[in-house]
Amino acid sequence: MNDLLLTLLAVTGVAALAAGFLRRRRGMAGAPPLLLLGVAALAFAGAGLVGGLRAGGPGQGPAPSAQVALGEQIFQQGIGADGRPIARSGGFPMMMGGALSCASCHGPDGRGRRTMMFTAPDITYGNLTDPRGMLEADGRRGMRYTDALIARAVTQGLDAEGKPLDPVMPRWQLTPDEVNALIAYLKTLH
Repeated sequence: MNDLLLTLLAVTGVAALAAGFLRRRRGMAGAPPLLLLGVAALAFAGAGLVGGLRAGGPGQGPAPSAQVALGEQIFQQGIGADGRPIARSGGFPMMMGGALSCASCHGPDGRGRRTMMFTAPDITYGNLTDPRGMLEADGRRGMRYTDALIARAVTQGLDAEGKPLDPVMPRWQLTPDEVNALIAYLKTLH
């Protein structure tokens, strides 16, 4: 539902309520149906505003779930469910001015980045779980990940075969709910 429709519903609701109250006050017929129409239009508009709009703007589908929103916060900012930076081990002690998140290395879209020190792979969900294997930066096909293997890579630093990932990759200390939220967010990256 877009902003224009919600605005129209809200205006219609307010107008119908006002007309209904005026008619009722003056003892005119038709007040109850107008009052009901106004309440219904406002309720519908309110439901659309609360649940139907995405942060990205009008016409972009439903609002993300709380789980996906938390996953985005973890991925983009490195901030956990408690609002604090997520603890980690390994990786560079200080990157990108000290702030560290998945996006710091893998990019805000998850498609990977090349730096002078390392190349971070494309970690979009489609690439990680591709039945042909993950497409590596050098064009080769790597291993295929499952949700459980993604969780293990992020928290334990082990690849799909159980071998250690590059030491540059931090081992994030995520709760199970945070891991699930991060994976839910990865599924939105294309």
